[in-house]
Parts: sequence; C-alpha cells; structure tokens
Amino acid sequence: MARAPLLQLSGIGLGFGGAPLFEGLDLVVQPGDRLALVGRNGSGKSTLMKLIEGRIAPDTGARVLSPGTTVATMEQEPDLTGFATLGDYAAAALDPGESYKIEIAAEGLGLDPSIAVEAASGGERRRAALARLLASEPALMLLDEPTNHLDIAAIGWLEAALASTRAAFVLISHDRAFLRGLARATL
Repeated sequence: MARAPLLQLSGIGLGFGGAPLFEGLDLVVQPGDRLALVGRNGSGKSTLMKLIEGRIAPDTGARVLSPGTTVATMEQEPDLTGFATLGDYAAAALDPGESYKIEIAAEGLGLDPSIAVEAASGGERRRAALARLLASEPALMLLDEPTNHLDIAAIGWLEAALASTRAAFVLISHDRAFLRGLARATL
C-alpha cells in the first residue's frame, strides 16, 4: 500500500515582480525523507522553505499538507522577541512535563538555557532554535543552515540526532560532509 505524503507541492510558481523564482515546481515529501536543498546564495532556497512551511503562498500551483502533519522550522535568524532567556524560547511550545527534551538538546548543542535573550550571541540564538525544533518532534523539520555558528562537537551531536530521528527533514547547508552524512536525496 502506498504511503500518503506528508507534503506535496504541485505546479508551484512564485515571483516577486521580476522573473519568476519558481515555475512548475513539484515536490513530494514522504515520511522519513531526508532531503538536501542546495543552490547558490540568493537562488531561492530559503524562500522555498517558507513556501514548504506555508508561511508564504505561491502565485500558482498548490501546497497540500497531509492532515495532522506538524511542520517546524529552524530559521537562520530566529525571532526571540518576548522571551527572557534562551531556555524560555526553546521550551515555549512544550508542555511543562517535556522540559527534559530541552535539557537533552541543550547539553548536546552546548547551550546554556539560562542566558538572557538580549545577551545571547547569534550562535547561541541558533542553538536555542535548534533545541526548540528538535524538542518539538514535528513530522517534518525544515532546517536552514543549521551548522552555521556551531562548533565541531555540536555539529557531531546534531548530525547524530538527525540521523536517529523518525521525522522527515529538508535541510539547507553548505557543509558537504554534513549533507553526505544525512541526505538521501538532493534537490
């Protein structure tokens, strides 16, 4: 029996006034898929991720998300507005009894959850975004440059965490070794 896809994009077209960024784009993400999205800087990778997430709508075509499918994104520049600490941000979507998931991710990523948001570096903010994403355990994870600002130990831990997850993911990275270790298909 064929599995229902988590997400299907059909005939997607998108432009911002000039030449179309995408025309006739089709994509199917199945449960457990591990997809690498590669391309030159400025080619529309992050825009495609926003379209997959549903944050922006296509000009043409259809985006269909399977009922009950959860999608979570780790952005390059996470918005931590309204949170006192990195841990508050990371745990915001979890039930209080699930805070241990943040502790596990924080330890693996080398994140101190007690750091105040206004004092956090870009790398610490990204680690908090990764902890939030991994702890939420969505069916589909979208990771935009997750290894930026991570040290070798944190990259190794993240690679192992992603390799062992049951979730599907779409991953943008310029780290070829990271992509080789995780991706099963390249877009």
